[in-house]
Amino acid sequence: MFEYMAIHSRIVVTGPQRSGTTITAKMIAHDIGHRYVDEAEFAVYDVEKWRKIVTEEDRVVVQCPHMLKIIVDSPLPDILVVLMRRNLEDIHNSERRIDWEYRFRGNTRELALFGLVEGDSAQLKYDYWDSTSPKPANFIEIDYESLRNHPLYVAKEHRVNFHCKQTAV
Repeated sequence: MFEYMAIHSRIVVTGPQRSGTTITAKMIAHDIGHRYVDEAEFAVYDVEKWRKIVTEEDRVVVQCPHMLKIIVDSPLPDILVVLMRRNLEDIHNSERRIDWEYRFRGNTRELALFGLVEGDSAQLKYDYWDSTSPKPANFIEIDYESLRNHPLYVAKEHRVNFHCKQTAV
Protein backbone atom coordinates (compact mmCIF):
# COMPACT_ATOMS: atom_id res chain seq x y z
CA MET A 1 0.00 0.00 0.00
CA PHE A 2 2.84 2.39 0.85
CA GLU A 3 5.61 0.98 -1.34
CA TYR A 4 5.79 4.26 -3.28
CA MET A 5 7.27 5.90 -0.16
CA ALA A 6 10.40 3.73 -0.29
CA ILE A 7 12.24 6.48 -2.19
CA HIS A 8 12.30 8.48 1.06
CA SER A 9 15.00 7.64 3.58
CA ARG A 10 13.33 9.54 6.43
CA ILE A 11 9.60 9.73 7.03
CA VAL A 12 7.75 11.35 9.94
CA VAL A 13 4.12 10.55 10.69
CA THR A 14 2.33 13.28 12.61
CA GLY A 15 -1.10 14.69 13.33
CA PRO A 16 -3.23 14.92 16.44
CA GLN A 17 -2.67 12.34 19.13
CA ARG A 18 -5.09 9.40 18.61
CA SER A 19 -5.32 10.10 14.84
CA GLY A 20 -3.63 6.85 13.77
CA THR A 21 0.03 7.88 13.69
CA THR A 22 1.21 4.67 15.36
CA ILE A 23 -0.48 2.17 13.07
CA THR A 24 0.26 4.23 9.97
CA ALA A 25 3.96 4.54 10.80
CA LYS A 26 4.08 0.78 11.43
CA MET A 27 2.31 0.08 8.14
CA ILE A 28 4.67 2.30 6.18
CA ALA A 29 7.76 0.80 7.84
CA HIS A 30 6.42 -2.70 7.19
CA ASP A 31 5.72 -2.00 3.53
CA ILE A 32 9.05 -0.35 2.71
CA GLY A 33 11.45 -2.13 5.06
CA HIS A 34 12.42 0.92 7.11
CA ARG A 35 12.88 0.89 10.88
CA TYR A 36 9.79 1.94 12.82
CA VAL A 37 10.59 4.50 15.53
CA ASP A 38 7.92 4.90 18.20
CA GLU A 39 7.60 8.23 19.99
CA ALA A 40 8.62 6.44 23.22
CA GLU A 41 12.15 6.24 21.78
CA PHE A 42 12.48 10.01 22.29
CA ALA A 43 10.19 10.14 25.35
CA VAL A 44 7.38 11.68 23.22
CA TYR A 45 8.40 15.27 24.02
CA ASP A 46 12.22 15.33 23.75
CA VAL A 47 12.76 17.52 20.69
CA GLU A 48 16.53 17.11 20.64
CA LYS A 49 16.39 13.30 20.66
CA TRP A 50 13.67 13.39 18.00
CA ARG A 51 15.66 15.79 15.83
CA LYS A 52 18.77 13.59 16.13
CA ILE A 53 16.83 10.56 14.90
CA VAL A 54 15.22 12.34 11.95
CA THR A 55 18.39 14.07 10.82
CA GLU A 56 21.05 11.41 11.44
CA GLU A 57 19.36 8.06 10.85
CA ASP A 58 18.48 6.61 7.47
CA ARG A 59 15.62 4.31 6.53
CA VAL A 60 13.35 5.31 9.42
CA VAL A 61 9.65 5.96 9.83
CA VAL A 62 9.16 8.06 12.94
CA GLN A 63 5.80 8.25 14.72
CA CYS A 64 5.67 11.75 16.22
CA PRO A 65 2.25 13.35 16.72
CA HIS A 66 3.56 15.75 19.37
CA MET A 67 6.05 17.25 16.91
CA LEU A 68 3.47 18.62 14.41
CA LYS A 69 3.99 22.28 15.31
CA ILE A 70 7.76 21.93 15.18
CA ILE A 71 7.54 20.17 11.81
CA VAL A 72 5.38 22.97 10.42
CA ASP A 73 7.39 25.83 11.95
CA SER A 74 10.86 24.43 11.17
CA PRO A 75 10.60 21.96 8.28
CA LEU A 76 13.53 19.60 7.98
CA PRO A 77 14.98 19.02 4.51
CA ASP A 78 14.83 15.62 2.85
CA ILE A 79 12.07 14.30 5.08
CA LEU A 80 8.66 13.13 3.94
CA VAL A 81 5.96 14.42 6.30
CA VAL A 82 2.82 12.31 6.59
CA LEU A 83 -0.14 14.04 8.21
CA MET A 84 -2.87 11.79 9.53
CA ARG A 85 -6.48 12.87 9.04
CA ARG A 86 -9.12 11.28 11.23
CA ASN A 87 -12.66 12.24 12.15
CA LEU A 88 -12.56 14.42 15.29
CA GLU A 89 -15.34 12.43 16.95
CA ASP A 90 -13.30 9.24 16.51
CA ILE A 91 -10.24 10.97 17.98
CA HIS A 92 -12.24 12.18 20.97
CA ASN A 93 -13.76 8.72 21.51
CA SER A 94 -10.28 7.21 21.48
CA GLU A 95 -9.07 9.83 23.98
CA ARG A 96 -11.92 8.98 26.33
CA ARG A 97 -11.41 5.24 25.89
CA ILE A 98 -7.87 5.39 27.24
CA ASP A 99 -8.54 8.32 29.63
CA TRP A 100 -5.91 10.24 27.71
CA GLU A 101 -6.13 13.54 29.56
CA TYR A 102 -6.08 12.05 33.05
CA ARG A 103 -3.47 9.33 32.49
CA PHE A 104 -1.16 11.25 30.17
CA ARG A 105 -2.10 14.93 30.61
CA GLY A 106 -2.47 14.61 26.84
CA ASN A 107 -4.56 17.57 25.80
CA THR A 108 -2.82 19.84 28.31
CA ARG A 109 0.66 19.00 26.99
CA GLU A 110 -0.43 19.35 23.36
CA LEU A 111 -2.08 22.74 23.98
CA ALA A 112 1.03 24.01 25.79
CA LEU A 113 2.96 23.87 22.50
CA PHE A 114 0.63 26.57 21.23
CA GLY A 115 0.72 28.61 24.45
CA LEU A 116 -2.81 27.57 25.38
CA VAL A 117 -4.31 26.02 28.51
CA GLU A 118 -7.70 25.05 27.16
CA GLY A 119 -9.25 23.91 23.92
CA ASP A 120 -9.36 20.91 21.63
CA SER A 121 -5.79 20.04 20.70
CA ALA A 122 -6.85 17.83 17.79
CA GLN A 123 -8.89 20.60 16.17
CA LEU A 124 -6.13 23.10 16.94
CA LYS A 125 -3.52 20.95 15.20
CA TYR A 126 -5.65 20.51 12.09
CA ASP A 127 -6.42 24.24 12.01
CA TYR A 128 -2.72 25.07 12.42
CA TRP A 129 -1.71 22.70 9.62
CA ASP A 130 -4.47 23.94 7.31
CA SER A 131 -3.68 27.62 7.89
CA THR A 132 0.07 27.29 7.42
CA SER A 133 1.57 28.20 4.10
CA PRO A 134 3.82 27.05 2.70
CA LYS A 135 3.61 23.46 3.88
CA PRO A 136 6.77 21.36 4.29
CA ALA A 137 8.33 20.68 0.89
CA ASN A 138 7.51 16.97 0.90
CA PHE A 139 4.21 16.05 2.51
CA ILE A 140 1.16 13.92 2.02
CA GLU A 141 -2.06 13.53 3.96
CA ILE A 142 -3.53 10.13 4.73
CA ASP A 143 -7.10 9.58 5.82
CA TYR A 144 -7.37 7.06 8.64
CA GLU A 145 -10.28 5.29 6.94
CA SER A 146 -8.09 4.56 3.91
CA LEU A 147 -6.02 2.16 6.05
CA ARG A 148 -8.79 -0.47 6.15
CA ASN A 149 -7.32 -2.51 3.29
CA HIS A 150 -3.86 -2.84 4.81
CA PRO A 151 -3.00 -6.28 6.26
CA LEU A 152 -1.96 -4.70 9.60
CA TYR A 153 -5.29 -2.91 10.03
CA VAL A 154 -7.40 -4.10 12.94
CA ALA A 155 -11.14 -3.53 12.73
CA LYS A 156 -12.67 -1.25 15.36
CA GLU A 157 -14.64 -4.04 17.01
CA HIS A 158 -11.38 -5.88 17.68
CA ARG A 159 -9.65 -2.89 19.30
CA VAL A 160 -11.72 -2.63 22.48
CA ASN A 161 -9.04 -4.16 24.71
CA PHE A 162 -6.03 -2.50 23.11
CA HIS A 163 -3.66 -0.41 25.20
CA CYS A 164 -2.96 3.21 24.30
CA LYS A 165 -0.91 2.24 21.22
CA GLN A 166 -4.01 0.53 19.81
CA THR A 167 -2.19 -1.89 17.54
CA ALA A 168 -1.81 -5.64 17.37
CA VAL A 169 1.81 -5.46 16.10
